[in-house]
Amino acid sequence: MAEILLWIPCGSNRPESWLQVSGYMHTKVPEGYSLNFKLTPPGDTMRTWNDLTRGFLESGAEWLWSVHDDVVYHPLTLERLLSWNEPTIGALIFTKQNPALPHIWKIHNERHAQMADETRDWFMERKDNILPGPQVIHPRPEDALTPVSFTSTSCCLIHRKVLEDTAKYGDWWEQDTLYEAGGEDRRFFKRVRQEGYTPYVDRSCIVGHLGAHPTGVMDFILWQNHPLFTQTCEDMI
Repeated sequence: MAEILLWIPCGSNRPESWLQVSGYMHTKVPEGYSLNFKLTPPGDTMRTWNDLTRGFLESGAEWLWSVHDDVVYHPLTLERLLSWNEPTIGALIFTKQNPALPHIWKIHNERHAQMADETRDWFMERKDNILPGPQVIHPRPEDALTPVSFTSTSCCLIHRKVLEDTAKYGDWWEQDTLYEAGGEDRRFFKRVRQEGYTPYVDRSCIVGHLGAHPTGVMDFILWQNHPLFTQTCEDMI
């Protein structure tokens, strides 16, 4: 039985939404896996996160599933992420502030950029599947995976081997002081790539980013029709 640790790092007093609690309660766990929960409280965030990661590696768990406290996911999310058998894979999440942009970061013109146009085109080919909030597209599109330079760890499944191999760099989680949009994610995924792993985002598995409401694909597509969106994307690239 392979153990998965669902880790919910809290930067606030969440989880406070019934949508979140309902997701935890109804998570579909595939046969052959067990799911345990760990909630880390607000406080010294990076220290707490690193302590949790060290504790995870001392346990017998195989997968660390990071789900932030402002994320709402579909009950089939875990099943879908595991189905790819990739050591580092994230669900697709959009920024919760306007404009809603995908956390799919790739190197473009020698700098990191969010792949807004590429993501839009992928979804417009599947516009009949676009729903508000969290969703898992069925059947699974075989081109749903896209490699990334980095993504958000807001809903990310990480195999223990990745964390073992990146332990040589010291703490896994450090606030990025050079690249604001990277948070703690850019540095973590840079080390993941240095160890020969390719991080992926599954565009068919969308989680809601909880602000006034759980943002998703529909928010992103609506912003495509707003003149401010085009200018924002040009500024990002």
